Amino acid sequence: MILQLKKKQVAIGSALLLCCILMIGYIIPRNNFALEIGFFALGIFGFFLLNKLEDVTLFFKIGLVLRLVLIVSTPLLSDDYFRFLWDGYLTCEGINPIDYKPFELSTVFENAKFASTLYEGIHSKTTYSFYPPVNQWIFYLSALPGSLFGGILTLRLFIIGFEIGTFLILQKILTRFRIPSWKLNLYWLNPLVILELTGNLHTEGVFVFFLLTGLLSLCRLQDFKGGILLGLSFCSSLFGLLFLPLLLLKGGKHRWYKNIIGALLVLFFSFLPFILNANPIRLYNNLNGYFKDFGFPNSILKISSLLGFHTKEYNEFHILGLLLNLLVGAVIFYLTWIYRFRNRKVLFTGLTLLSSIFLFFTTAISPWCIVIPLSLSIFTNFTFPLVWSVIAYLSYSFYDSNLNVIFKSTIIVFEYATVLFFAIRDYKRLRPV
Repeated sequence: MILQLKKKQVAIGSALLLCCILMIGYIIPRNNFALEIGFFALGIFGFFLLNKLEDVTLFFKIGLVLRLVLIVSTPLLSDDYFRFLWDGYLTCEGINPIDYKPFELSTVFENAKFASTLYEGIHSKTTYSFYPPVNQWIFYLSALPGSLFGGILTLRLFIIGFEIGTFLILQKILTRFRIPSWKLNLYWLNPLVILELTGNLHTEGVFVFFLLTGLLSLCRLQDFKGGILLGLSFCSSLFGLLFLPLLLLKGGKHRWYKNIIGALLVLFFSFLPFILNANPIRLYNNLNGYFKDFGFPNSILKISSLLGFHTKEYNEFHILGLLLNLLVGAVIFYLTWIYRFRNRKVLFTGLTLLSSIFLFFTTAISPWCIVIPLSLSIFTNFTFPLVWSVIAYLSYSFYDSNLNVIFKSTIIVFEYATVLFFAIRDYKRLRPV
């Protein structure tokens, strides 16, 4: 009887997740918030039905099928893939993708169908690209087929490949620390992870793979190898540099140099082709635009808008951005210091807090970024990253023009207030002594 109930639970949970993935991945446009959040809620319900599933092989198959059903879909919630493939196309043509804004090349490739299609789809044609080297190589290989469908398919296959790698690494780390295997479900079957990485083609999954693989190597005292892998994670997302101080302090005076040598070698040889002849001022502008121009409005900014925090003389984003950067810097320094000499497992707790603090208070955040603290929190007792992943799709209300500004702002404030509540509760319960 119990076995039959479990089979029924698995069947219902899988069906609900599949319905969510198919509808959001293929049918519902991002400007229809009601349908979007409704089907995402169905997926979350199915996810929780499968949450404590112990059969690793079975839930691996379920998660893989959920990703493969998206194999021929065109992302509906994000148009970032146009920019990814545009950068790859420029590399194919022998042009450094960080040297030009798209509009500066609008007439160069006007007779090339693939390039014209990509150019028309780029959301922001007036910003430089600063996607890191590992991503640029993936974009280059994805652009080689020379068609939009071929580019999307190749990019998705890369992402699914890294996702499978992440599953295997998560399993190894859980086994090493004797953590129950069902916690793999929190990442592998999470609809946010599936839709934002495989579905919407965001490359945070590449960063997560290299980060976790590097952390596993450090836990095995393989410092040089860990440094190389962490260097690859930094070359997949500049976000990873946030963790560098804690990782170096964690190594201690006898081990840190092996980490840093491995990381620096990778960083040097990866970035060199892209910055060799680049203008330093342009590089700074690229980097600034990378964090400023891409993302959803943060809850703090929403609250400030509701309170009317803006004047004719000052831009509210600049003022709040500076204040938030100072606050985040102070908190990150504090967390880095208190977690510097703790055991290897607790290192994941520190990194979860560091990434979450940065994302919570940064001036722009996208739902797919939450995959980072979620993946790290699997090895901790924190619940707030999971809660965040469950309600993250509330941010897509931003795209629905039928919703008024006050309602959108209220939704975002509710989202972040909920996450903050669970974060404070977790930290009080688990804070280091």
